[in-house]
Amino acid sequence: MNVGARSGGLGPSNAAAMPRAALLVGVAVAIGLLMLWKGLDDSPVAADRQAPAITDDVTGADPGTGGADPAVVTTEPVAGGEVDADAMAPTSAVPTTTEALFTTPTHYPNEVKILVANGSGVSGAAGKVTDLLSPLGWTMESPANADKTGTTRVYYRNGYQADARKIVEHFGEIPSLLEKMPTGGLEVPAKAEDRVANANIVVILGSDQRIQSN
Repeated sequence: MNVGARSGGLGPSNAAAMPRAALLVGVAVAIGLLMLWKGLDDSPVAADRQAPAITDDVTGADPGTGGADPAVVTTEPVAGGEVDADAMAPTSAVPTTTEALFTTPTHYPNEVKILVANGSGVSGAAGKVTDLLSPLGWTMESPANADKTGTTRVYYRNGYQADARKIVEHFGEIPSLLEKMPTGGLEVPAKAEDRVANANIVVILGSDQRIQSN
């Protein structure tokens, strides 16, 4: 009777353990599948499939042709040749060092002394041009006379070419009027020599009237 009681007690215990065992097996299978999926996802093939190609943005492609992305093109070299670095490099609107030196004034107007000398043969021309430049902030020397000449010239000392160019452009003229100050100075009447020596830029008005007051 005692043995039968013990045997009867084992039946319910084994029946309760079976669902727990099945649950553990299911969890183990799920973990195994998860690890297998993660291993496949980290494979080199998957990584290559996800990595985007390196491209450069360009414009001009026709989106309706069904070809490459109109804003993207690869930079791989053409077969049998080399990539032209100069052709692929973007252009820049920034002026070169030489261009900037000749086009960008390096002084404030009040730091530049200007003399206008009249060689045009037109009475009062130098005074009128001086009056036009003075309100722009330049430091103006008293107008002077120069030997009569048929050609207008704007002479500048070292470091003042860009400032002289700005004066020429103010009158709507081309930079061909610009000329570096001669080493020996300019030939002007004796009364104007001191003003020429003191000026950074000397405007000689010629009879061609390339620079005038009207």
